[in-house]
Amino acid sequence: MSARIRRRLPRAALACALVALANGLAWSLIVPPFQVPDENAHYAYVQQLVERGSLPHVISHEGSLSLREDSLLSALLTYGIAGHARNPVPYTEAQQQVIEAAVNANLPARGSGDVLSATNNPPLYYALQSIPYRLTPSGKVLDRLTAMRVLSALLSAITVLLIFLFLRELLPGRPWGWSAGALVAAFQPLFGFISGGVNNDVLLYLLATGVLLALARAFRRGLGPATGALLGVFLGLGLITKLTMLGFVPAVVLAVALLLRRAWKSPERPRALRGGGLALGAPIAIYLFLSEVVWRRGAIAAGHAFHFRDELSHVWQLFLPRLWMRPQFSYQPLWETWFKGFFGRLGWLDYAFPAWVYYFALAVSLVVVGLAVAELARSRLALGRRLGELAVYVLVMVGLCAEIGVQSYRFLIFSGGQFEQARYLLSGIGLYAAIAALAVRFGGRRWGPAMAAALVLLAIGHDLFAQALTIARYYA
Repeated sequence: MSARIRRRLPRAALACALVALANGLAWSLIVPPFQVPDENAHYAYVQQLVERGSLPHVISHEGSLSLREDSLLSALLTYGIAGHARNPVPYTEAQQQVIEAAVNANLPARGSGDVLSATNNPPLYYALQSIPYRLTPSGKVLDRLTAMRVLSALLSAITVLLIFLFLRELLPGRPWGWSAGALVAAFQPLFGFISGGVNNDVLLYLLATGVLLALARAFRRGLGPATGALLGVFLGLGLITKLTMLGFVPAVVLAVALLLRRAWKSPERPRALRGGGLALGAPIAIYLFLSEVVWRRGAIAAGHAFHFRDELSHVWQLFLPRLWMRPQFSYQPLWETWFKGFFGRLGWLDYAFPAWVYYFALAVSLVVVGLAVAELARSRLALGRRLGELAVYVLVMVGLCAEIGVQSYRFLIFSGGQFEQARYLLSGIGLYAAIAALAVRFGGRRWGPAMAAALVLLAIGHDLFAQALTIARYYA
């Protein structure tokens, strides 16, 4: 590896990525097949791409999956375990014989074309997963699923690598803060759990973190063709991975506007204009072209009217106190869905930590956020020069929450069901890591490394507790 590459990828960054890879692989081995949310549908999407060479399509009354996958799902008792916390995985000899018979039956691998909840997803993640699917020589579902889970773990490792690089751009001068933030993210249990399965959120996390890295580089180094192209690539690829990336678009627009304003009266204006064009024009043009010409799906779903006032109220109450609004929820989503879900509601949302863990997590979170705010206050002069950049990162989370809320409301209208899950917030995991890095920086050179070590140890304990809980859930 050349000296230039080593400077760009410090050993600490690679070490954090390897830790994330090992943790993702551990989760992939612990969690039973198809017990990561919608893993059956995501696997079926890849199977559709490879076996039929076409994208999935909606079938009235929801078509079946392939006989090969459906028979295995039945043998594994998948639908009797998912959502039923008291039901363990099959463990008797008779049950194992049924599973082996389904694995070895060599049934047809072509389904109806409908892949359930994944049908309307953009195809980038599934195109990547078609590589391990094709390269698995046995052709058996469980072998292919295992190989596909390995790729997901590798993508999670790259995500943590990008988090490290993002923190290096965002918060220069404290390398141990970068490592602490990256490792806290790597050991986040929900992140590890999803990273150990087949789910297109895994690639979304990577590309969303790439957008944050590109934004930080642009604010630190200026908007030019290189930084604009980097931002455009991550944003464009995110849009063809999952439409949740639309939540990042307002923040990117604001960032480009601020950076163009900074460069407007300088000789850098032509370069900044080219960079802005690449950052915004290229990904939108690519997405529209692929949607309309290649996939023939249409760029925006249409054909249903929504009540704007009710939708706004729903989105607001999903994340904030309802104030004077008509109640939309019989519970407190901020606590039940987002906080408890983020810190540990796993499986198909069917098992969780004991109640005391969430209150302990709340206390730790308040301390960490308090330290991060104190560090910002102490650095208020530097912060004053970067208020525009801070506004962009705040808008990232506001846009992400708004996009989740809009999808939640429309899913409720269409189906009457619940859409929201805390894993969707992990698109902003780079900002979660940034809060941790800010908190340990408050300790300065004397206490900061010790604070970083303590925070990472807490994260490791949290992750190991979650893994032990998962083992007890499925195998006890």
